[in-house]
Amino acid sequence: MTQPRHPAVVHARKRSPLPWVLLAVFLVALGVVLVPKLIGGDSGDDPAPVAASQADPMLTAVDKCDPIKSGLRLSDKNRKLTINGAGKRVLSGLTQDAMTCVMNTLGVPGALSSRMYSTVAADGQLEGEWPGYTVVWTNTEDEGLDLTVTRTS
Repeated sequence: MTQPRHPAVVHARKRSPLPWVLLAVFLVALGVVLVPKLIGGDSGDDPAPVAASQADPMLTAVDKCDPIKSGLRLSDKNRKLTINGAGKRVLSGLTQDAMTCVMNTLGVPGALSSRMYSTVAADGQLEGEWPGYTVVWTNTEDEGLDLTVTRTS
């Protein structure tokens, strides 16, 4: 008697879907990162970084208004700014334009800056303030307008 032939049983090994799942996750993540850059491009209209938008006005004044460092000096952990204006006898110091630049950068109110410029030697040392700052100054014809601005907050 002969035995009936049975088809050969092939035991196929089942493959794990894990490599395909990992590949799919990688492609989705890559798409999430690259597609917005490809579609939007770098248009340059991104908002300024927080640090740049909240720059210290005193540091900005030194960098912007006195590039040759002739009349501004920061001290006391950048809380005090000493400003030396040029006069008739003492020519070293800030020019009128540089002094205006400093006042605008620090946000000195117009009435206070007018008061500073109109001060004379006989007035001696005067004081003023605006939100976040105090200032003491003297203004003489020979030595010019000299200020010390201190941050209060």
